[in-house]
Amino acid sequence: MSASLPELVKSLGVAFDLKKYDSCQKLLPAIKVELIKNNLVIPDLSSQNQAYLNDLYVARSFFEIGALVSNYCSDLDSFQNYFAQLRVFYFSPNQQLAESENKSKILSLYMLILLSQGEITKFHSELEYLSKHIRSLEEDELLSYPIRVERWLMEGSYQKAWDLLKSGLKQQEFDLFTETLMNAIREEIARNTEMAYEKLPLSNIKVLLFFNSEKEAEQFAVQRGWKVANGSVEFEKDEEASETPLEKTHLIEKTLNYAINLESIV
Repeated sequence: MSASLPELVKSLGVAFDLKKYDSCQKLLPAIKVELIKNNLVIPDLSSQNQAYLNDLYVARSFFEIGALVSNYCSDLDSFQNYFAQLRVFYFSPNQQLAESENKSKILSLYMLILLSQGEITKFHSELEYLSKHIRSLEEDELLSYPIRVERWLMEGSYQKAWDLLKSGLKQQEFDLFTETLMNAIREEIARNTEMAYEKLPLSNIKVLLFFNSEKEAEQFAVQRGWKVANGSVEFEKDEEASETPLEKTHLIEKTLNYAINLESIV
């Protein structure tokens, strides 16, 4: 290992612990150059040389910090680039390289990225892969989080998904996806509602879309182009849209699940 690499990585770790993410971003490129020079970006996992393996632990730490810094800075493309490097470590036959205190967190964040970007097919493909390589996947608090969110979204159990996102994991790294996914839930319910109904009280809209006040619900309605008058919301119908009776019924049933429980939710 280059003599300068340990010092650079140490400086990176200090900056990260102090939450100086701008400083981290400045250090990351120089460290990656050193890793390339030392054949650590594409590691030789068959090596039994202990000194080299120790260097790989340093490289893994670098990629983890890079991924987390990218997440804090909302740079999801960069996060995925670092994650691609970490896959080699996390799914290595060398258990010492594969296990890390940040592994569950970073895997969970990656799955949430796929979910928030609507990449459901890839989400399920990755989930199948994880299930083969990680025991008791759904017993891990962090790894089970995106799994439960996705399951409830696909089932239309928006109340469960919303409650889970709202309670969250109390970890800052996940805040970025919480807001994105909560907005996605609102949009999905809004689409179902305007397709299933011609008119609803504003008070119902507030509950259906998880707003804290009717004023917030009214602002959302206006932004969406709904007509608000006399405490009610009227939905514009797309005359060219075609719905089968079965589709219509499913939409109504899904939305009514919320309306039936108005009092308990409020």
